[in-house]
Amino acid sequence: MACFNSRSIKYGLLRMLLIASMIGGVILKPLLLPASEKTTLTVALTGKFPPFSFYSEKGELAGFDVDVAKEIAGHLERELVLVATEWDGIIAGLLLKKYDAVIGAMAITPERSKKVNFSQPYAYSGAQLFIHRQKEGKIRDIHDLPGARVGVGLGETYEQFLREKHPAIELVTYKAMTDIFQDVLNGRLDGFVTDRLVGSYQIGQGGMPFVAAGPLLYEEQLAIPVTKDNNELLGRINGALRQMEKSGELKVLHDKWFAPPSKKEAGAVSQMAAPVVVKKLLRGFGITLLVGLSSCFLGLMAAIPFGIILHRKIDYLTALLRFWNDFIRATPLLIQLFFVYFGAPQIGIVLSPLQAAIITLTINAAAYMAEVIRSGLLAVDYGQNLAGIALGLTKFHVFRFVVWPQAFRIALPPLMNAVVALIKETSLIAVISVAEVIREAQSIISVTYNPIKYYFIVGLLFFIISFPLMKLSGRMERNIKAKGFSHA
Repeated sequence: MACFNSRSIKYGLLRMLLIASMIGGVILKPLLLPASEKTTLTVALTGKFPPFSFYSEKGELAGFDVDVAKEIAGHLERELVLVATEWDGIIAGLLLKKYDAVIGAMAITPERSKKVNFSQPYAYSGAQLFIHRQKEGKIRDIHDLPGARVGVGLGETYEQFLREKHPAIELVTYKAMTDIFQDVLNGRLDGFVTDRLVGSYQIGQGGMPFVAAGPLLYEEQLAIPVTKDNNELLGRINGALRQMEKSGELKVLHDKWFAPPSKKEAGAVSQMAAPVVVKKLLRGFGITLLVGLSSCFLGLMAAIPFGIILHRKIDYLTALLRFWNDFIRATPLLIQLFFVYFGAPQIGIVLSPLQAAIITLTINAAAYMAEVIRSGLLAVDYGQNLAGIALGLTKFHVFRFVVWPQAFRIALPPLMNAVVALIKETSLIAVISVAEVIREAQSIISVTYNPIKYYFIVGLLFFIISFPLMKLSGRMERNIKAKGFSHA
């Protein structure tokens, strides 16, 4: 670990930059084409909002919104590209033209209309309060809930409505409906508010003991948003919707997904084929390892010179690096992800979600690891330097053969802790549409309604990779001690 082949690192980084530029070019090219010349229609949705969008038993995106997107793409004579992303960042991605439109059961609101242009409505629904069947006699409607805890989805219109119209209710926000279901079952919530169609469908599919309480809180028009400068695409989408409405296609799709379940289907919990589950989890875990280990390696490569500079105090360079490290460590990783992924296009740099994830985690890892390296160097007594010089060694050889092995042994445990922590923090990259293992697990849970089982499996996968890394750290430390560096 003390020596690195600078030439191989240099060419490795050059290859990575070349690949990054090629991928960036592939992403940027379709974004620069006029709407009429584009051959694809890129549509964003969450993939976790059945029956509008979810992953089927075969592991494929399905639902009302998926079918609507397919029909619109057919009318526009374009190839459909679906992007599954998190709801709380979906508008930001649209504004930065990561995709052409959002077909994700998005309600028209005055706030959203200030930022995007909406198509004509393609579905109608409304906000509905649902409660546990055991509380039917106690809770008749929303007015019986002052002081009660009510769950809503993060970023949904229901949250703002309840805060304005029913401020006495304690709102609890969640990123997934299955998490809301679990807390209602566990007695942590008195009820939840969601779309009437979505709630009824999910309760039926999941076999949940929940019922609607009271009338609709308000009605909503669901439409397709595009950017303000994309009026040509908006006109073509409206034309496609009018044709679908006139021909009855929209009604057929609505009946397909929202018709009341038969007695046989009611209460039947959906399942996902075991091979599909295994494939999705392993694919997601592979992405987690790719991002985590790549970021750790690149972060360590940057942290070693950074740590040395911070330790040696090299004029203005040290002051600049100190400010940078403090800034990175003092800001949340989630904000850094948003800044790199959504902010970089503002200065002409378009990154794929995977590129943005690796770059952000590398920067974050380098900042923390540099401090670990610096502390390891500080722990080596300066007398070791003097002894090496007295023996006739050059400063470089003193550092390489005397100081660095001792410093690295001291820094090794916290370095490995940083590696393990970074691998676990890869769960955050789902917010920028990277299908890592936790997002894949959530897509399975949205079909099977069994969060405990699949979160346990994900936890086990993280343990399988983290535990050997911690043991490897101990073994490396013992090897360094065996070479005579045990009294650093």
